Amino acid sequence: MKNFLLPGALLLLVQFSYSQLTVTTTPSSATICNSNSVSITATATPVSYTVSGITNNPYDPTLFATDILVDQTGSVNGFPVVVSPSVGTLDDGRWENIAIPFTFNYYGNNFNSIHISTNGWVGLGSTNTISTGYGAVLPNAAAPNNVIHAITCDLTFAGATNAAVLQYFSAGTAPNRRFVVDYSNIKFFSGTATANVQVILYETSNLVEIHTTSCTNTAVTKAQGIENSTGTVASVSTGRNNTTTWSGMPNAYRFTPDVINYTWSPATGLNTTTGATVIASPVTNQTYTVSAVNASNGQTGNTTVTVTVDPASYVLAATAGGAQVCRNITVSPSGTNYRDGNCNLIGTLLPTGGGTALTNAVNACVKVETAAGPMGTANLFVARHYDIEPLINAATATANVTLYFRQTEFDNFNSLAPTYTQNLLPTGSGDATGISNLILRQFHGTGTNPTNYTGALVDFTTATAGFSVTWNATRSWWEVVVPVTGFSGFYITTGPSGSLPVTLEYFKGSQADTKNILNWKVNCTSENVQFNIERSTDGRNYSTVESINASRLRCSQPFETADNNPAPGINYYRIKITDEDGKFYYSNIISFITKQNGFSIVSLSPNPSVNENAVLKINAGAKTTATIIISDISGRIIRTQTAPLVPGINQVVLTTQSLAAGAYQVTVQSSSISPATTRLIKQ
Repeated sequence: MKNFLLPGALLLLVQFSYSQLTVTTTPSSATICNSNSVSITATATPVSYTVSGITNNPYDPTLFATDILVDQTGSVNGFPVVVSPSVGTLDDGRWENIAIPFTFNYYGNNFNSIHISTNGWVGLGSTNTISTGYGAVLPNAAAPNNVIHAITCDLTFAGATNAAVLQYFSAGTAPNRRFVVDYSNIKFFSGTATANVQVILYETSNLVEIHTTSCTNTAVTKAQGIENSTGTVASVSTGRNNTTTWSGMPNAYRFTPDVINYTWSPATGLNTTTGATVIASPVTNQTYTVSAVNASNGQTGNTTVTVTVDPASYVLAATAGGAQVCRNITVSPSGTNYRDGNCNLIGTLLPTGGGTALTNAVNACVKVETAAGPMGTANLFVARHYDIEPLINAATATANVTLYFRQTEFDNFNSLAPTYTQNLLPTGSGDATGISNLILRQFHGTGTNPTNYTGALVDFTTATAGFSVTWNATRSWWEVVVPVTGFSGFYITTGPSGSLPVTLEYFKGSQADTKNILNWKVNCTSENVQFNIERSTDGRNYSTVESINASRLRCSQPFETADNNPAPGINYYRIKITDEDGKFYYSNIISFITKQNGFSIVSLSPNPSVNENAVLKINAGAKTTATIIISDISGRIIRTQTAPLVPGINQVVLTTQSLAAGAYQVTVQSSSISPATTRLIKQ
């Protein structure tokens, strides 16, 4: 008897100890520089869903900024709005690569885009193999799979004979946003019946809701529910698994995924040991094990991810005259050294200030010009300068920033300082006067040089609390530490070395009708002063639009002039102030927006991109919603996302981290506006 029971008992133990969840991580492995961090996210499959009936409560699309795919109401200039499907037609087709503004986990896999079918289903991911897809009982292995079946049937948007609208939009704020796909007054292929159905995807909780307000069709079969990527598992709304008659409307169903709990070990270098996402900052090579448990059914699984740590170099990133060097990674609460792909040092960020402390991903960039120069102004700046831009709270986040400079860069500045009548920077570690002369000028907002940042400037000196300038004898570089609130551009300069014969009290302006009115006031001891009013449309290249000569007596009164014919879009203004000896300097810069529909690409960085998301800066002349398309060199669309633009400089984070190595085109487009394109290199 025992001989028969023992093998069975062993078999039973094997079955219960077998890992039933498949766990994966993104990335599956990582290499970081010493003292850097990497964000790791775990997912697990399979995941099942619980279906529950809820009150019908769809969103009112008129309260949101919607992206319309089809609007047959003829409300725009008397004509229907139709966006051509990516595949197929308005009868049997789909729109692909529609970006979701958050990561959505569906059946254990993460997605950032969807595709929408004319036949009432919403697919997760960026592609699918079918443009029809109806008439099947769920689950069904035939395409489409990985799908939310809102009202999968033979529908049509062809023609303009009814008031059908297909649109999508976002509601709420992170981390509790909703992404909504709205089918309103959709028409069935045969007959006059219509339906109103809405799909809602929930951030963080990953809930799916399907709200059915009405469906008058009883002639053909219709399916409603959700289905996994292989068509082997599905959860369906009661009485709606490819049936002809739906009852109980208006009603709605909620699909709740299993809760998967994750634990990580060892704790070395991790910000937490629980949750799907951790930030790893090991100081030596480390292999982590992530274990997953399905709280609903007890299924388990695990996997490992190895983080390799490259030794940090003691070389400053970027070379004179070379490209801007950037690193886009998550900042650690204990501080992060930002380094380039060769582990050369860019800068150091240490979050401070509790609730306002710097968090999340930060794009830290450094560039070294060929030599010190005015960079579009009358002030001399050190060749090495920085741009640091957090993904969130860029205007209010707080941190201590350490920036690094070579003595040779200060020496180069000092060789040119007399020409610009400016004080000298330190000539060596013991130069207290030079240290006190140093000014770190922070330009708030976004921009590409000191002339075109969108926010105010702030000067830091050794008189500023928390600001320090220190020579690191071990590394042979200068370390400038500055406490900041809000991020942007950082440039080093000094003050004037003597009194100026002309000093500017203010330069400001206003708009009146189609004119830009400019006002300024100066104090001068010079007998003759020339004011050249200069205008730019890109913030970099200026031309003189008016010149005014004034005597010392005239200088005692305010000045006013008008630009009666400003260019479309953004107009930047500055004044070149020249005294009787030919010495000159530039005023601050002010800008006005002349309404227009155009936009231009200011920059894309980092470019080349390695294993981070790139940041796209767009200069828009008016409020609009842009579609950003990433395509390969053959023209095949790889990814799309939408971004709301406001007048001025906009910053959009592109999902480029997971792109394969190669060359890509990044195109920004919006209705009735000429598109703008730039190239992205992914290494």
